[in-house]
Amino acid sequence: MQVESQASSLSLLVSVIDRPTEAFARVAETPRWRWVWPTLLSIVSIAVYLALAASYLQKAAQQAAMQQLSTLPAEQAAVAQEQITRFTSLPVVVGGAAVSAVLGLVLSWLIAAAILYFGSLIAGEDLNFGQVFAITPWLWLPFALQGFVQAGWTALRRELLTTPGLSGLVATGNQMEDARSLMFNLLSHVDLFSAWHVVLVYAGLRGLTRMRATKAMWLTVIYAVLSLAVRLIPVLIGRAFTPGG
Repeated sequence: MQVESQASSLSLLVSVIDRPTEAFARVAETPRWRWVWPTLLSIVSIAVYLALAASYLQKAAQQAAMQQLSTLPAEQAAVAQEQITRFTSLPVVVGGAAVSAVLGLVLSWLIAAAILYFGSLIAGEDLNFGQVFAITPWLWLPFALQGFVQAGWTALRRELLTTPGLSGLVATGNQMEDARSLMFNLLSHVDLFSAWHVVLVYAGLRGLTRMRATKAMWLTVIYAVLSLAVRLIPVLIGRAFTPGG
């Protein structure tokens, strides 16, 4: 029975591509352990990216730290230098990035599941949170693939991708300034992987509740808008606590 369940879960990976609505309906019917394969892919994606991008992430952290030091008086900069050296060491940078990525992944799943669950309830659909959360890791398959693609891009180009999505349209070349830009951060989440994710959300709503196409479409639009808004919250907080924000 366990082997059959594993094979069935593997077949879902293919079904999510060509028959996503049917795949999500199957996940909702028997949600137990269905999260293992998509979660594993997401974790492996993070690990592969960090393994290939580790030295470049450290270099970027060091450059950002030096920019911060350049704004401090000489005495304060000398005191901060030792701490910066410690916090920009390779184990600290990679470890921090790994923890942030995994926590961010789980938090994203919870927020997405909450939006879809309460949105469906408001729309008059009958479902439980467990069903919604069961399909959520599957909705993140495009981003797992994105991680592998970015890892390959980093390995080939030997540099980090600093302008993801459509953010290159508004990039200034100053990474600190771009990091505080709402438009830059908004456009960085607009790409083919995000579009595929939104398509899967629509299919997930249809598969979970059999809701009408029009209702599912509007709930998907609301989900997309709210998701982008949530992703901008850290940027707004950063702008509030930095000079000139």
